[in-house]
Amino acid sequence: MTIREYTPQDETGWVRCRLISFLDCSYYDDVMRQKETYQNPSVCAVAEENGKIVGLLDAEYELETGAVCHFPGGKGAVIWHLGVLPEYRKIGTASKLWEFVRQKLLALGITRVEVWTQDDEPANRWYQKQGFVLKESYLNAYVRGTSKDNSAIQKYVNLQNIGDIFGVRCLNFEAPLERKAELAPLCYRLYEVRGYEMQL
Repeated sequence: MTIREYTPQDETGWVRCRLISFLDCSYYDDVMRQKETYQNPSVCAVAEENGKIVGLLDAEYELETGAVCHFPGGKGAVIWHLGVLPEYRKIGTASKLWEFVRQKLLALGITRVEVWTQDDEPANRWYQKQGFVLKESYLNAYVRGTSKDNSAIQKYVNLQNIGDIFGVRCLNFEAPLERKAELAPLCYRLYEVRGYEMQL
Protein backbone atom coordinates (compact mmCIF):
# COMPACT_ATOMS: atom_id res chain seq x y z
CA MET A 1 0.00 0.00 0.00
CA THR A 2 1.23 3.48 -0.92
CA ILE A 3 0.29 6.65 0.94
CA ARG A 4 0.68 9.69 -1.29
CA GLU A 5 -0.78 13.06 -2.21
CA TYR A 6 -4.03 13.13 -4.16
CA THR A 7 -3.80 14.00 -7.86
CA PRO A 8 -6.66 15.01 -10.21
CA GLN A 9 -6.40 11.60 -11.92
CA ASP A 10 -7.54 10.03 -8.61
CA GLU A 11 -10.97 11.70 -8.63
CA THR A 12 -13.07 8.73 -9.80
CA GLY A 13 -11.32 6.39 -7.37
CA TRP A 14 -11.63 8.97 -4.58
CA VAL A 15 -15.40 9.31 -5.13
CA ARG A 16 -15.88 5.53 -5.21
CA CYS A 17 -13.77 5.03 -2.09
CA ARG A 18 -15.65 7.74 -0.20
CA LEU A 19 -19.03 6.33 -1.22
CA ILE A 20 -18.24 2.76 -0.18
CA SER A 21 -16.40 3.72 3.01
CA PHE A 22 -19.33 5.87 4.18
CA LEU A 23 -22.05 3.24 3.53
CA ASP A 24 -21.82 1.64 6.98
CA CYS A 25 -21.86 4.87 8.99
CA SER A 26 -24.41 7.60 9.69
CA TYR A 27 -23.15 9.63 6.71
CA TYR A 28 -24.38 6.93 4.28
CA ASP A 29 -26.58 9.36 2.35
CA ASP A 30 -23.93 12.10 2.02
CA VAL A 31 -23.17 11.13 -1.58
CA MET A 32 -20.78 13.16 -3.70
CA ARG A 33 -20.42 12.86 -7.47
CA GLN A 34 -17.09 14.66 -7.61
CA LYS A 35 -14.31 15.48 -5.19
CA GLU A 36 -14.91 18.54 -3.07
CA THR A 37 -12.75 21.59 -3.68
CA TYR A 38 -11.84 24.05 -0.92
CA GLN A 39 -11.70 27.84 -0.62
CA ASN A 40 -8.41 27.59 1.28
CA PRO A 41 -5.33 25.43 0.66
CA SER A 42 -5.59 21.76 1.53
CA VAL A 43 -3.54 18.65 2.08
CA CYS A 44 -5.25 15.66 0.47
CA ALA A 45 -3.85 12.14 0.73
CA VAL A 46 -4.87 8.78 -0.64
CA ALA A 47 -3.96 5.20 0.16
CA GLU A 48 -3.48 3.21 -3.03
CA GLU A 49 -3.01 -0.49 -3.62
CA ASN A 50 -2.62 -2.04 -7.07
CA GLY A 51 -3.93 1.14 -8.70
CA LYS A 52 -7.06 1.28 -6.51
CA ILE A 53 -7.83 4.07 -4.04
CA VAL A 54 -8.54 2.29 -0.74
CA GLY A 55 -8.44 5.25 1.67
CA LEU A 56 -8.52 9.04 1.68
CA LEU A 57 -8.01 11.99 3.99
CA ASP A 58 -8.62 15.66 3.12
CA ALA A 59 -7.65 18.54 5.43
CA GLU A 60 -8.24 22.19 4.58
CA TYR A 61 -5.90 24.60 6.39
CA GLU A 62 -5.78 28.26 7.29
CA LEU A 63 -3.47 30.94 5.97
CA GLU A 64 -5.16 33.35 8.39
CA THR A 65 -6.41 32.27 11.81
CA GLY A 66 -10.17 31.76 11.82
CA ALA A 67 -10.56 31.24 8.07
CA VAL A 68 -11.44 27.53 8.38
CA CYS A 69 -11.66 26.42 12.01
CA HIS A 70 -14.62 26.80 14.34
CA PHE A 71 -12.62 26.67 17.58
CA PRO A 72 -10.38 29.65 18.45
CA GLY A 73 -6.62 29.26 18.55
CA GLY A 74 -3.52 29.36 16.35
CA LYS A 75 -3.43 28.53 12.65
CA GLY A 76 -5.46 25.39 12.19
CA ALA A 77 -6.86 22.85 9.78
CA VAL A 78 -10.10 20.87 9.50
CA ILE A 79 -10.35 17.25 8.40
CA TRP A 80 -13.31 17.21 6.02
CA HIS A 81 -13.09 13.67 4.65
CA LEU A 82 -11.59 10.49 6.06
CA GLY A 83 -12.63 7.15 4.63
CA VAL A 84 -11.19 3.66 4.29
CA LEU A 85 -12.71 0.76 2.38
CA PRO A 86 -14.03 -1.90 4.81
CA GLU A 87 -11.51 -4.53 3.74
CA TYR A 88 -8.61 -2.14 4.47
CA ARG A 89 -9.69 -1.20 7.99
CA LYS A 90 -7.99 -2.35 11.20
CA ILE A 91 -4.61 -2.62 9.49
CA GLY A 92 -3.49 0.95 10.11
CA THR A 93 -4.64 2.56 6.84
CA ALA A 94 -6.37 5.53 8.48
CA SER A 95 -3.45 6.04 10.87
CA LYS A 96 -0.96 6.05 7.98
CA LEU A 97 -3.06 8.59 6.10
CA TRP A 98 -3.32 10.76 9.20
CA GLU A 99 0.44 10.63 9.88
CA PHE A 100 1.17 11.61 6.27
CA VAL A 101 -1.21 14.58 6.43
CA ARG A 102 -0.11 15.54 9.97
CA GLN A 103 3.53 15.81 8.88
CA LYS A 104 2.56 17.99 5.90
CA LEU A 105 0.48 20.27 8.15
CA LEU A 106 3.31 20.59 10.68
CA ALA A 107 5.70 21.59 7.89
CA LEU A 108 3.21 24.31 6.90
CA GLY A 109 3.16 25.77 10.41
CA ILE A 110 -0.29 24.47 11.35
CA THR A 111 -0.60 24.13 15.13
CA ARG A 112 -3.94 22.40 15.56
CA VAL A 113 -6.52 20.30 13.72
CA GLU A 114 -10.23 19.91 14.27
CA VAL A 115 -12.73 17.40 12.94
CA TRP A 116 -16.50 17.04 13.13
CA THR A 117 -18.07 13.60 13.11
CA GLN A 118 -21.32 12.04 14.22
CA ASP A 119 -21.80 9.46 16.94
CA ASP A 120 -20.50 6.46 15.01
CA GLU A 121 -18.48 4.78 17.75
CA PRO A 122 -15.67 3.32 15.57
CA ALA A 123 -14.90 6.78 14.17
CA ASN A 124 -15.04 8.41 17.59
CA ARG A 125 -12.76 5.76 19.13
CA TRP A 126 -10.26 6.24 16.29
CA TYR A 127 -10.09 10.03 16.73
CA GLN A 128 -9.74 9.69 20.50
CA LYS A 129 -6.97 7.11 20.05
CA GLN A 130 -5.06 9.57 17.86
CA GLY A 131 -5.25 12.20 20.62
CA PHE A 132 -8.21 14.31 19.48
CA VAL A 133 -10.14 15.83 22.40
CA LEU A 134 -13.93 16.35 22.39
CA LYS A 135 -14.72 20.07 22.50
CA GLU A 136 -18.37 20.49 21.52
CA SER A 137 -21.52 18.55 20.56
CA TYR A 138 -24.89 19.29 19.00
CA LEU A 139 -27.74 17.33 17.38
CA ASN A 140 -28.35 16.62 13.69
CA ALA A 141 -32.11 15.94 13.49
CA TYR A 142 -34.17 14.45 10.66
CA VAL A 143 -37.96 14.74 10.84
CA ARG A 144 -40.10 13.07 8.17
CA GLY A 145 -43.35 14.72 7.17
CA THR A 146 -46.00 13.20 4.95
CA SER A 147 -48.20 16.25 4.53
CA LYS A 148 -48.24 19.93 5.41
CA ASP A 149 -50.65 19.03 8.24
CA ASN A 150 -48.12 16.76 9.97
CA SER A 151 -47.85 17.99 13.58
CA ALA A 152 -44.05 17.78 13.69
CA ILE A 153 -43.73 19.77 10.48
CA GLN A 154 -46.29 22.30 11.74
CA LYS A 155 -44.29 22.72 14.94
CA TYR A 156 -40.91 23.36 13.30
CA VAL A 157 -41.66 25.04 9.96
CA ASN A 158 -43.42 28.35 9.35
CA LEU A 159 -45.63 27.12 6.49
CA GLN A 160 -47.47 30.44 6.15
CA ASN A 161 -44.62 31.90 4.10
CA ILE A 162 -43.98 28.88 1.83
CA GLY A 163 -47.00 29.29 -0.42
CA ASP A 164 -49.00 26.48 -2.01
CA ILE A 165 -47.31 23.12 -1.32
CA PHE A 166 -48.48 19.52 -0.98
CA GLY A 167 -46.23 18.61 1.91
CA VAL A 168 -42.73 18.51 3.35
CA ARG A 169 -40.82 15.30 2.65
CA CYS A 170 -38.01 15.72 5.11
CA LEU A 171 -36.79 18.37 7.50
CA ASN A 172 -33.13 18.28 8.55
CA PHE A 173 -31.88 20.74 11.15
CA GLU A 174 -29.28 21.19 13.86
CA ALA A 175 -30.21 21.74 17.51
CA PRO A 176 -28.59 21.97 20.95
CA LEU A 177 -27.82 18.67 22.67
CA GLU A 178 -30.19 19.61 25.50
CA ARG A 179 -33.17 19.08 23.16
CA LYS A 180 -32.48 15.37 22.60
CA ALA A 181 -35.38 14.08 24.76
CA GLU A 182 -37.82 16.43 23.03
CA LEU A 183 -36.70 15.62 19.49
CA ALA A 184 -36.07 11.86 19.75
CA PRO A 185 -39.76 10.82 19.45
CA LEU A 186 -40.23 13.01 16.37
CA CYS A 187 -37.09 12.03 14.43
CA TYR A 188 -36.45 9.07 12.22
CA ARG A 189 -32.73 9.86 12.45
CA LEU A 190 -31.09 11.77 15.28
CA TYR A 191 -27.32 12.01 15.64
CA GLU A 192 -24.94 13.67 18.04
CA VAL A 193 -22.38 15.65 16.06
CA ARG A 194 -19.06 15.83 17.90
CA GLY A 195 -16.34 18.39 17.36
CA TYR A 196 -12.81 17.29 18.25
CA GLU A 197 -9.53 19.18 18.31
CA MET A 198 -5.89 18.16 18.50
CA GLN A 199 -2.93 20.38 19.23
CA LEU A 200 -0.05 19.46 16.92
